[in-house]
Amino acid sequence: MKQAPRIPWLALGLAGALGLGGLLAWSATRGLLSLPPCPSKTLLGISCATCGGTRAAVAMWEGHLQEAFHWHPVAVVLALLTPFAMAWDLVRAWRGWPYPDLPDHLVWRLAALAAFLATWALQVARGI
Repeated sequence: MKQAPRIPWLALGLAGALGLGGLLAWSATRGLLSLPPCPSKTLLGISCATCGGTRAAVAMWEGHLQEAFHWHPVAVVLALLTPFAMAWDLVRAWRGWPYPDLPDHLVWRLAALAAFLATWALQVARGI
């Protein structure tokens, strides 16, 4: 029995996110879109973990990588890793490989939580 083709969901999702992000950044740079302020910053007076992400996306769209890195370093690193993740997913789908299982260990969960909290602390400390 022939196996059904694998769908590269990760690559499709990332392509869609990049397309939507590019459209939003393009709209914002041309004054066609007014972005709302961060609810956390507005209500609590402190930055959230994603504060600066929109400004970083706009700076990346305009080709200002250093400025984007200033606004949100983690977003820039993730954006630079995106083509590699998309290529991996396309190869995986082409060869019919299944997705690997996500790590189910407390250390990985704590590392992800620590990375999230470190990003948030960095944005708060920098006043972004």
